[in-house]
Amino acid sequence: MHGKNLDNVTMTRLEDILVKDLAAKLRPKAARIWVSKKPSASTKFKNRIQSKLGYIPILQPEIDLCLLSNEGDLVAVEAKLFKGSELTYLTPFYEGIGQALALHRYGFDAVALWFLFLEGTTAKGMNRYGAEAWAFVRNDLNLPLDFSYISVEKAGAGHSFSVMQYSGRQVGFTIRSIDDPLFLLKWKHPNPIKCLPVQRALRDALEWWLGIQSERQNSVDQKPV
Repeated sequence: MHGKNLDNVTMTRLEDILVKDLAAKLRPKAARIWVSKKPSASTKFKNRIQSKLGYIPILQPEIDLCLLSNEGDLVAVEAKLFKGSELTYLTPFYEGIGQALALHRYGFDAVALWFLFLEGTTAKGMNRYGAEAWAFVRNDLNLPLDFSYISVEKAGAGHSFSVMQYSGRQVGFTIRSIDDPLFLLKWKHPNPIKCLPVQRALRDALEWWLGIQSERQNSVDQKPV
């Protein structure tokens, strides 16, 4: 599928493809990565959280990317795709902010919002929406979100991803490719509500559902006495 022409693929399907490609590139930089996880659709997850809270809270439908860092932080990423041919002044530059903020409910250590700009988007278009969103999220509202905007280009059967750097409103430049060994995943804006009771219960259920708790227990059991 990845090697075929993607022009006629729906935006939702294309976003799923790119998120999987992105996850493959990021795997060497994280302990674990999960793609397109849907706790709200899992009976096991909902039973677990109901046993702890006595009810099932309203849940974000899908987590695009979930990463366990090498330092042990659990991070969620909300990804939003923009196609250059469809960018106009009417395109909302605030796409995904609500979804990303809602992910804080799970008790993640940090939450990120990443804009993906498909090949064909001009540098002016990427900076108009990427840098402007950066200024809005980080400078104006000071939201607890790690925000990045990324240029996506076809590369053989997959895609390459280059991280952009904000330098002013509607102004930015390319930093480096995600493949670059110097590109490191860093989370600078911690989740301010992760220690609240509901968030702690949701985090516990999420770690159990993802198998993190069992892996930690196995690691402890295997340590020499």
